[in-house]
Amino acid sequence: MAFACRLATLIGLSLACAAGSALAQSHPQTVSGSGPATIRGVVLDRADGDAIADVSVRLQDEKDAVTTNAQGRFELSNVRPGLRTLYVSIVGFILVKRTVEVAANQTVDLTILLSEGTGTYTEEVTVRGERFREPERAVPAQQTVGSADIQNLRNLLTNDPMRAIQVLPGVTTGDDFKSEFAVRGSGFDRTAITFDGVPTDFLLHAVRQVDDGGSVAMMNGDILDSATLLSGSYPQRYGNRLGAELDFRVREGSRDRAQTRLNVSATDASVVAEGPLGHQKSGSWLFSARKSYLELLLRQIRDPGDSFGFGFSDIQAKFAYDVSRAHRLDLTLVAGRSRLDQETAPNEPNSLGDGRNSSQLVNLGWRFTPSSSFALTQHVALALNQFSNANGAGFELGHGGGQDVTWRGDVVANASAAVAVEGGAQLQWQQRDGTELQVIGPQTTVPVESFNDDGLLSSAYGQVRWSPSQRVAVVAGALVNRWSLSTDTLVSPWIQAELPAVGSVKLRAAAGVHRQFPRIDQSVGLRGMSGLQTEVAYQTDVGVEQLLGADSRWQVTLYNREERNVLRLPNSELHLEGDRLVPESLTSRWVNALDGYARGIEFLVQRRSPNGLSGWLSYAFAFNEYHDYTTGESFDGDFDQRHTINVYGLYRVTNRFSLGAKLRTGSNFPAVGYWEERGGNMFVSATRNGLRVPVYARLDVRANRTFNYRRTRLTLFAEVINAFARDNVRVASPGINVRTRQVFGLYETMIPLMPSAGILLEF
Repeated sequence: MAFACRLATLIGLSLACAAGSALAQSHPQTVSGSGPATIRGVVLDRADGDAIADVSVRLQDEKDAVTTNAQGRFELSNVRPGLRTLYVSIVGFILVKRTVEVAANQTVDLTILLSEGTGTYTEEVTVRGERFREPERAVPAQQTVGSADIQNLRNLLTNDPMRAIQVLPGVTTGDDFKSEFAVRGSGFDRTAITFDGVPTDFLLHAVRQVDDGGSVAMMNGDILDSATLLSGSYPQRYGNRLGAELDFRVREGSRDRAQTRLNVSATDASVVAEGPLGHQKSGSWLFSARKSYLELLLRQIRDPGDSFGFGFSDIQAKFAYDVSRAHRLDLTLVAGRSRLDQETAPNEPNSLGDGRNSSQLVNLGWRFTPSSSFALTQHVALALNQFSNANGAGFELGHGGGQDVTWRGDVVANASAAVAVEGGAQLQWQQRDGTELQVIGPQTTVPVESFNDDGLLSSAYGQVRWSPSQRVAVVAGALVNRWSLSTDTLVSPWIQAELPAVGSVKLRAAAGVHRQFPRIDQSVGLRGMSGLQTEVAYQTDVGVEQLLGADSRWQVTLYNREERNVLRLPNSELHLEGDRLVPESLTSRWVNALDGYARGIEFLVQRRSPNGLSGWLSYAFAFNEYHDYTTGESFDGDFDQRHTINVYGLYRVTNRFSLGAKLRTGSNFPAVGYWEERGGNMFVSATRNGLRVPVYARLDVRANRTFNYRRTRLTLFAEVINAFARDNVRVASPGINVRTRQVFGLYETMIPLMPSAGILLEF
């Protein structure tokens, strides 16, 4: 009923707006004379059509402004006739400039839609039954963050949209220097990453072949419309991953007018420009460029005399054009490069001194929508990566890269009001090469890794969704996958269901089989092994959710993931066997060795509103364990974290000022490897993952303040990172006393309490 009322209100407002515009353009209701006019209207959130209170509305070149009331309405009286431009502003939403023509003694009615964050202005509203964005029907565990939340969660320090994902329910991370994260104990290499509809592994500024390096996403958060994380069982359109799926969507540029945003912080500077294409505004363009000077800051927080720098630069662009009402073309471009530069001691020839990495992506899409019940989308994409590593003396330690050529097609058709059919296929040719060297003497190296091969990953999927009512849905589908370096054609089915319970309570359940083929480096080369089996995960989720009013909800999800044939590189870590110290093997090969499970429960309370407080509080209790059936070992997973609390809140104090905070705390991961603590000292152990990294806790607080000028808007950001001033640590490469087995320098501290600031200029 509430949805029907909201839809009726939106239809009424749209009709009133259209009628008012038509009258203003064709038959203005004017009275003879030259008296003042009146402009009145309503300001709504484009995402769901809800009214936004306390929005500043003023005429260009005038200082005085009015603010919208609780129903989002405003009125400007004594307006001079002619072409007038309205400036509509509230912190957390884009600045809208709306030009209208008013005649003497006329009243003009407007409906103005605001997009959150750095979204695109449009005059179309998206009507949803509920405020919470859920792209996948009946999936128990999914979260979508929009542009505004990405801006507030990404950190001024790194300007990294991946940091927004690290605060979502069930997501764990304990490394301040890395974008990577784990979901329900499943590592980043088990997560499917898609960017504008194409899977890719390359869009990360990172140091390759180094475990204790750093990374930043190769994408500017200012160009993103949303990011969606699917944690458990979900429709596997892309497949080939045991764990979660993360989908980034790039927004379209403005079709209304050309506009520019300049963003400068203590660690980087970026510019975003966008505008319409053609006289008829049948398309749009969007361009972003970003350059960091993060390396200057890192040198300040490291130990004196430790010269360490990590910097990056990247560009992104998107072009969209409507060839006709049914045909649309999109072109997305991404390119970036990064470099780690640090001084190393002469007696450390295998320490990285110069690490370079670069990637490029070209993605061409075509969408055919002859009717509202049928859509066909196709993509052709090329992705490239290159990296090289050298020690402080310039001696090569490694190099490599890869290429992906992808074709993908997806079709969606509504067979009836209750039945939707979806399917698609993908062909992806992958090439990977890599060489890793170890210095063993003056000008002498031995290879510890070397591979160069390619393969074809082919897949097809189909699913049917039956939804006889708004509160009932059943989804069933399957993915067929084949990898040319393997011999099997495998089927991965899934099913999800959503049913109503009591009142506004929903019940959701899902189950599916996920598979992941061995990587090229695991199948060929010095460490590869032919004939490896595909890793398998059997996922099950059960969830309960209840809406609390129109803008709040609570959610509880239980999950179980059973894994089989998981790959492991034997003897790849220093350990004890009896009283004998066994060094890391440089010749062992990958094998299927592990069976394991991940089980847990996740709690979520969330509020989403354009007015007042928004955010969420989540807690997860989880177990992730493995058994090596080739050695008899049993141990906790590398990303096992028993307790995880992720909290995010944003409070809009006024239309110009907002406060935000995010808290991430957890019992932390194992110190990966064979370590133990005795008497306050660290030693090599015979038990894997028996030592835990100390508890991780980090609170970041942020304030946003806008300043409105005649033709521009300035937003000032101030942020305090690690406001608790905790000495959070991560595992580093330690030193070993081979006689006593004592370990030195196992942990290194991360980011201390650190203030930061930035500005955003919109014009």
